[in-house]
Amino acid sequence: MNLLIIGPQASGKGTQAENLIEKFGLAHVEMGGLLRRVSKEDSELGNKVREVINSGKLLSDELVVEILNQHLSSLGRLDNILFDGFPRVLSQAQYFEKFLEKKGKKLDAVIYLTLPREITFERLANRRTCGTCGKVFNLKTKPPKKEGVCDYCGGNLVVRSDETPEKIETRLNEFEAQTLPMVTYLKQKGLVEEIDGNRPIEIIFADISERLKKRGLVKNA
Repeated sequence: MNLLIIGPQASGKGTQAENLIEKFGLAHVEMGGLLRRVSKEDSELGNKVREVINSGKLLSDELVVEILNQHLSSLGRLDNILFDGFPRVLSQAQYFEKFLEKKGKKLDAVIYLTLPREITFERLANRRTCGTCGKVFNLKTKPPKKEGVCDYCGGNLVVRSDETPEKIETRLNEFEAQTLPMVTYLKQKGLVEEIDGNRPIEIIFADISERLKKRGLVKNA
């Protein structure tokens, strides 16, 4: 099965992505990390991506799909993938749909995690990110074993510079303006499973698993 996971900031997307990958043996295609990695390469594609990013412009859908295609080729698979961070706007979803169709593949379901704005701000006030490996913790819902220290690599946990109230507000507005139209489009195709993200992690994952089971995508939820 091929899945897309989306949700606003602090909706628990990263945690649920980890759970899905571990339980169902999915490959994780996380677009943000992939673009950052490509932009550091000394290659024609890397230079092109770096130039666009440094200019402050958005990467074209064609360029993003070119990077995705290259990564999928290196993976050597087009099945059992969790897509994360792409597509995120309507034009990308339509472009991606055609891309998969040409390869005889499709998205089987979209996991859409929802979260009220006030909860988003509350969660982000307690969020800490490892400055070394990027793993995310929450002082209330997913605290590190040792205060200020990453469980995975021992790096220092920090508050991200893009998680000020003003920047959070901007990102949430962008999500509503740019991503929600894509969600509506995918809902019309019967792909979206809307999941309440304001619940305990294990309850949310059980809900996701049961929905995938009902769709016939997994046997044991």
